Amino acid sequence: MSNASTTRVDEVSQYYAPAEKFGTIGVVLFWLNAVLSFMMPYSASTIGEEWSRVLQALFLVLVLIYFSISQISSLYLVPRAELMRRKQLLSDSFGIPLSQDYTSLYYNNSYSPSVQRLGANIMENALFSKEIASRMLFRKRFVIFGYLFAWLLAFSLRHNNLELLTWITQLVFSGEILAEWLKLEILRFRHERTYDELYSHFLHKLGQDSSRSIANVLNAFASYEAAKSNAGILLSTEDFQKLNPILSERWKSICQKLDMQN
Repeated sequence: MSNASTTRVDEVSQYYAPAEKFGTIGVVLFWLNAVLSFMMPYSASTIGEEWSRVLQALFLVLVLIYFSISQISSLYLVPRAELMRRKQLLSDSFGIPLSQDYTSLYYNNSYSPSVQRLGANIMENALFSKEIASRMLFRKRFVIFGYLFAWLLAFSLRHNNLELLTWITQLVFSGEILAEWLKLEILRFRHERTYDELYSHFLHKLGQDSSRSIANVLNAFASYEAAKSNAGILLSTEDFQKLNPILSERWKSICQKLDMQN
């Protein structure tokens, strides 16, 4: 995935851009809804009945918009992007253009089109994915700790402010906070396992055309794609850009160490 060369091209990335935009909009709407849901119980006494009804109507509209955006993203945009990436992975691995989107230097190994090249491509993917997920988790774990601390604090004071406890519980255990963190943890673990399995595969240099070798690679391919599909999470493009130079050099070193060539 090195971008050291100016000829590196990745037309598949265009499919991820809409999903990333919808994801950003979804996060903004989630927090707007969270703020409004906290304000509504007190709105009648602070801003009056009329404005309270306006606030409730706005909340309902934003909830519907948030639901629509999240469903479009999870059911269409993200699966479409992953489908095109999967086609590109297979196209590069076997030298057959399964789509019209062009990529160059997205994968970096010296294998000719074959099952072994597919394995090397997946191993490179898994390396990058697990490291990007680890970087994302470093930040997210601190945030989760803060939310859980606030929830425990509110729970200990529940006899004084039950409304606050209810709001924080709804916030912390929503799909945008705790569930997203757990899915990212599982995604990182599964990518790490796929990487380790393929590292062992290339370390022991199984015959390229042997049934065991083909089965190992196809199992890794299925595991890698299933992990992405189950999580439904897009890894951070910003973190990829920051880690890309370091991971590209590490990947070159791994290829040399394992003598990954025809």
